[in-house]
Amino acid sequence: MANGEPDVARPSWMPPDDVLAAIVPMGQFLIRAERMIVALSHLSVYPNGCMFDVQASARGSDAVPGVFDRIVFTTRFGAGIAAATDVREPLRRRPPGGDALTLMKYGQQEEGSHGVHGAEDNAVACTLRLWLYPLPPPEPGTLSIASPDHGPGQTSCPLDGRTIVTAGAEAQPYWR
Repeated sequence: MANGEPDVARPSWMPPDDVLAAIVPMGQFLIRAERMIVALSHLSVYPNGCMFDVQASARGSDAVPGVFDRIVFTTRFGAGIAAATDVREPLRRRPPGGDALTLMKYGQQEEGSHGVHGAEDNAVACTLRLWLYPLPPPEPGTLSIASPDHGPGQTSCPLDGRTIVTAGAEAQPYWR
């Protein structure tokens, strides 16, 4: 590099920074309760993987700082092809192992407000970004969430692996 620092190539498993992703609209709720929602908004699909844009919002007594930090997301495609987030792994670092798919929290932007009239006025909203690498097989799948803070069991929404793979082929490089 010109400033004397070593030139470090972007790892091939990360989202490319010179590609316009193809967008796959989703609009699926994973949690839809009186004071909390978690929903898959859309996928930004690249040739080497896809970014899940998850919207989360809480209000009232459920709106506490870090309310969405312990959610674990899992993707499943076909027979036994699965990947899950791991809250212990740092962002932007590929977890060890030879999994067929890797799913990691890639970023989180959180906004909150605390009401002047008590807990019922509180609100918190965030966008969670999850990176799935590589693209899944062209089979039906699911995105599931589980959290000890948000009730028992998992909830899920459908994913179409064929649509995701097709969108990956439609992503466009910035430069010709």
